[in-house]
Amino acid sequence: MRQAYTLILGIILLWMTIGAIGCDETSSGGSSVIDVGRGEPTIVDSVLAISVFEDRPDGITDTFSADVNDQVFLWILWANIEEQHTVEVSWFSPEDDLDDPPFWTEEQTFTSTTGDKITWFYIDAPEVIGEWFVEIHLDGLFERSHVFWVE
Repeated sequence: MRQAYTLILGIILLWMTIGAIGCDETSSGGSSVIDVGRGEPTIVDSVLAISVFEDRPDGITDTFSADVNDQVFLWILWANIEEQHTVEVSWFSPEDDLDDPPFWTEEQTFTSTTGDKITWFYIDAPEVIGEWFVEIHLDGLFERSHVFWVE
């Protein structure tokens, strides 16, 4: 009789464990919060556009046409620029493998008297159709990237 109670208790515990863990698919998602270093240079905004007019992006988009657009512009607004920094922008073609060098890379070294700065870069509208991306590095550290399409 004691073995029957032990068996029943074991089954109940097993069912309770399964109920607590759940039989559903595992959930996905998450979040994180970190402190930003005080005075650290920061990208306030960056966009891709069809041109830059009076130091502002004009025609913000992520889709470009080699037949219509002359260039693809990357416009970046920086904050906390208190000393000299070097920004490097690398453009990657859909024809490039991950180990290939970028389609185009360019650097600018800059400082600011106000703490803010605007930089912009461009490439001639590519003839290679597909998904492109551009990476922004500041002083050798990755800051962000943008994906865009050429039709």
